[in-house]
Amino acid sequence: MSPQINERPFPPMTITAKQLVEYAWDMNFLIMSADSYLLKDGFIEETSEVARKVGVDVQYLDFSLYDNPVEALTSLENMSFLHAIEDGTRPRLLWFYNCDCLAPLSCSLTYSLRSLLTTRATNNVQCVFIAKKEALELMFNNHSAAFYHSNFSITQQVPFSPDSN
Repeated sequence: MSPQINERPFPPMTITAKQLVEYAWDMNFLIMSADSYLLKDGFIEETSEVARKVGVDVQYLDFSLYDNPVEALTSLENMSFLHAIEDGTRPRLLWFYNCDCLAPLSCSLTYSLRSLLTTRATNNVQCVFIAKKEALELMFNNHSAAFYHSNFSITQQVPFSPDSN
């Protein structure tokens, strides 16, 4: 009998940090998503470091620190993040961490974000939305959602396969 494993499994990633920085702009991903449970430990830091080394401006916003998404984006300490969303003049990588609050279909801010992120003339701004699987499903796979089918997932769910002892 195998002992029960309570640790997070090694997450299946569809892309490495180096690949993300090398190819996201060329492939015009614009919006990437990652299941927070499956995201490889240290991936954000590693990717950010690789990006900065090649001259990409990196911004990070943890939505869980705020009462609502509007407060997160409009707080004084996040003005540079908001500016980065609006300014597509140079390469930027934006981390939308714990952004589950953007998933409800009633969140009008999500529709504004989609317009800003997907309709600009350049693809200089690449975003990674990190949330729980359920929020990502609602945000990107619900036909009524603002971001419906507008993402490239950098994590993937692997089907469960029990040990064959």
